[in-house]
Amino acid sequence: MLDENHHLIQCIMDYQSKGKTAECTQYQQILHRNLVYLATIADSNQNMQSLLPAVSLPVMWFLGACNRADQLVHQSMTQNRHDKK
Repeated sequence: MLDENHHLIQCIMDYQSKGKTAECTQYQQILHRNLVYLATIADSNQNMQSLLPAVSLPVMWFLGACNRADQLVHQSMTQNRHDKK
């Protein structure tokens, strides 16, 4: 959708630079619809995050440690593959 919005903005700018403002209306309406849709999604995501319980510091530390352990295992496996070749 972001690519579509970029294209719509380019079309609007092209028509405006050519003085064809009447042709811009259709593209502006589509762009407006897309922006409202994206704003609605952003609002709903923000509302969902406010409903979720806050993650405590020990849980955050544990998740970080697990992530680091996964990275180390992946590095070790990658190194073992290179060593066997």
